[in-house]
Amino acid sequence: MLAPLGTSDRNVFAGLRPLRENESLRDRTMQRLASGRAVNSAAENPAGLIAGLHLDAAIRALDAESRTLQREAGRLATQDGALSAAGDMVSELRALAVQAGNSGAMSDAERQALEVEGASIVRAIEHTAGGATFGGEKLFESALTTDTGAVQVDDGSGQQKTYTLADVGRGLSLTANPGLIAQIADQAVSDIATMRGEIGAAIANDIEPRARAIDTEVVNLAQAHSDIVDADYARETATLARAQALGQASRYLLALDQRNAHSAAALLAGAA
Repeated sequence: MLAPLGTSDRNVFAGLRPLRENESLRDRTMQRLASGRAVNSAAENPAGLIAGLHLDAAIRALDAESRTLQREAGRLATQDGALSAAGDMVSELRALAVQAGNSGAMSDAERQALEVEGASIVRAIEHTAGGATFGGEKLFESALTTDTGAVQVDDGSGQQKTYTLADVGRGLSLTANPGLIAQIADQAVSDIATMRGEIGAAIANDIEPRARAIDTEVVNLAQAHSDIVDADYARETATLARAQALGQASRYLLALDQRNAHSAAALLAGAA
């Protein structure tokens, strides 16, 4: 049979309990300081771990939405740039139409030069719109010239015929129809301005407000996440210092108790 524990042994075991508790507290605190996280395992704070994971997932989702909005803003800005360039070229075409309307004193070579320049402007508009891409995606589903500048005129037989920018230089002579081409150019300028206005409204009223709201929400969620899972260095440092002091005190008291026990045993042995 095991001998019953003496008073000294019981004191030693009793003294070891707070020593182990302080060492455990010290180890957890050092782990938090090393990792920078208040929750390093589910056992430490199950509810905090779950809340932290949910907040982290929400932040990641908002980050993904923010990147999508940034990409869409970039796409719209690129499209707006292409429309701006096209609008400038349409204005040049209108100026040519005005010039062609006053071509009475022009030579045939000058009139031909106007025709060539007008057709080249239309091709340049088509090239600009057709080559406008963002991330490999074409920004205009069809040729811009076929969708802008639509003007209806009587073809002489009571029927309405529609002309667009695409018809300039392709059956619609600049010098022969300067007034009509000026109308087409005016309508094209209006159409392009409308498209650019829609793009600007989408950026200013949809994308930018949502992006700002996401930024605010991410900041708030990040703060909540930090409050739960990030270590408080000041508090953890104070806790570590306290655990170390208590550990040293516990070890000192244990050593003192053992010395007292040995002294008592020696005195009893001498008395015997």
